[in-house]
Amino acid sequence: MFDKINPDKIDYGPPIEIVLPARSVLGSIDLDPFSTPKLNRIVTAARIYNRHKLKLEDILAKEWDSRGEKRVFVGPPTGAAVTRRLLNKLLREYRAGRVSQAIAWIGHNESLIRMPWVWDFPVCIPFHRLRPCYYDEELDRFRNVSPSDWSAVIYLPPADDAYAFHAGVSRFHVSFAPVGRIVFNQYSGEDDWKEAYEVVMGKSYSLYT
Repeated sequence: MFDKINPDKIDYGPPIEIVLPARSVLGSIDLDPFSTPKLNRIVTAARIYNRHKLKLEDILAKEWDSRGEKRVFVGPPTGAAVTRRLLNKLLREYRAGRVSQAIAWIGHNESLIRMPWVWDFPVCIPFHRLRPCYYDEELDRFRNVSPSDWSAVIYLPPADDAYAFHAGVSRFHVSFAPVGRIVFNQYSGEDDWKEAYEVVMGKSYSLYT
């Protein structure tokens, strides 16, 4: 049940209510970069980076080899700092072309204010709190964690093909509309928020922290 590298952390995984529509949007999942073999029974990614064997720093430092069609799922229901670093890494890999499209689940709501860039993409705010799960060794089944924070789902659509982009956004709307309210900012892609961020925070936003 416990993470061998971070023994004070329980191995939480994403709720099935997120994984099923994520598969519907992506078709299938080629890589989950922050998982375990047991949790992958839920996500069923073709490839995972096992967080029992790789430290977070190792996952962040390496180029993500998603192979296939480079469809990635990231669902770290841990602290805001870990979530921010993993999703910032996801954005860097997406911009570098090593990720073609991705679904990211934020299980820690504070992460939204730590990553202003997420509003450049379609975001689903679930109608109710979705509980992470963990594998119960004694009962030999997955159990949900309660209570839980409210959460959000972000979709990074294909960026190199206009048809694939709009088709992906449409699939996201259809698949996640039953889950929660979907927001897609009409000013998506503009970076005028960066100046305000620098004034308020006293520093530029970094994708590496």
